[in-house]
Amino acid sequence: MNNIFKLFLSLMLAFTFALHSEAKEEKKKPKKKITRETKQSKEQREKEKSEALKFTAKLTPLKGTTPAQWRVIWTGDAAREATISWSTAEKGKTHKVYYGETKEFGSEQSCQRNGEYTLYKSEKGKVSSAYYHHSLIKNLKPSTKYYFVMESDGVKSKTLYFITAPEKGTDFSMIHGGDSRSGHLARCKINVKMAEMMKETPKIIAFAHGGDYIVSGKKWQQWRLWLSHNELTNGDDGRVLPIIPTRGNHDGGPLYKEIFNIDEDQPDWHTTRLGSDVAIVTLDTNVSGGGPQSKWLESELKRLRPQSKWLLTQYHRPLYPAVKGPPAHTKIFCPIFDKYQVDVGLEADGHCIKRTIPIKGNKPDPSGTIYVGEGGLGVGQRKPNNKHWYLDGGVTGSEHHVMLFDFKNESLRIRTVLLNGEIYDDHKLTVRK
Repeated sequence: MNNIFKLFLSLMLAFTFALHSEAKEEKKKPKKKITRETKQSKEQREKEKSEALKFTAKLTPLKGTTPAQWRVIWTGDAAREATISWSTAEKGKTHKVYYGETKEFGSEQSCQRNGEYTLYKSEKGKVSSAYYHHSLIKNLKPSTKYYFVMESDGVKSKTLYFITAPEKGTDFSMIHGGDSRSGHLARCKINVKMAEMMKETPKIIAFAHGGDYIVSGKKWQQWRLWLSHNELTNGDDGRVLPIIPTRGNHDGGPLYKEIFNIDEDQPDWHTTRLGSDVAIVTLDTNVSGGGPQSKWLESELKRLRPQSKWLLTQYHRPLYPAVKGPPAHTKIFCPIFDKYQVDVGLEADGHCIKRTIPIKGNKPDPSGTIYVGEGGLGVGQRKPNNKHWYLDGGVTGSEHHVMLFDFKNESLRIRTVLLNGEIYDDHKLTVRK
């Protein structure tokens, strides 16, 4: 009996040791083994980084007081005013814009706001900061080409220009997209694509960015690269496409306001009028949708709906998402959208292509709002969940893209344009009676 017990005990010990050894081996495997797929992805990342640097080499360097990283910003009346902004590596003392309807200009405006971009705590002592300069120009003429040159301490930029929005009417186009925070090579290619589209379709007058410009909104080093890459959206003839900005969930920290000339104590919601017939109400899904924001939204839509042929809203997190779950803002914003018959909600964040069916009262309704976007300006794309009822009859996809809005008096055409120029979706709305 004792021999049998000893044999049983020996077998149990051997079995336990084998299990323990196997478990230890399993734990070791992930640490030791680098799969071919992982190695390839690293090689691909390095290759893409190298290709992206080729784009960066063509851009205006940030050095001295040479104006660089310029942008035109629209957060108000785009027919009559614009903010012209740029960066310099050194602080400088005098910063101004010369502008006019000809290359002789005729007018000048000193910058009303100058300052140093905020460095994140981990960047201090390691990353060189730079300086922002904002010149808000007012009393412009609608539907007019304005040439401009930026000057910092006597150093001038090349001559550039933008076109103001019409006073009324809707014969123009706009680009919308979001999520340019990663995939730098794809971001550069998308920016070049927008410049090509602007050349092919001169009626494009604005670029509505849905947010998530970079990965970490507190890091100047990432914003610095995005701002330089933005120059790729310029036309070969010096045309600059004005930006209508939105704050994304990756855009936290003070730099967003420093870059887009938003006062520190001002909320990140605003209305951009593209003439008297088109309004874009930009919201902030990074803070509570209730309270001050919902009150402001209701008052804006109440004011704008009787005046506007086309009423759009713009924000980062999708209210009817194709990838993630819905935010708390859905229950707050959507009833207000329904009440004032918002035509289109512009969205990002999901990293995919999406167009819903018309929705009102949280159900299908031909008179409701459609929700489009979800972001494809460079970031890796995700697989949409097509089981949602609001996508049955809509469109989804996973490609880098922008959306092209063609405004007319009686119709609004929305096309999803892929990086290769292919039209992925072509949808038309008719104006509300």
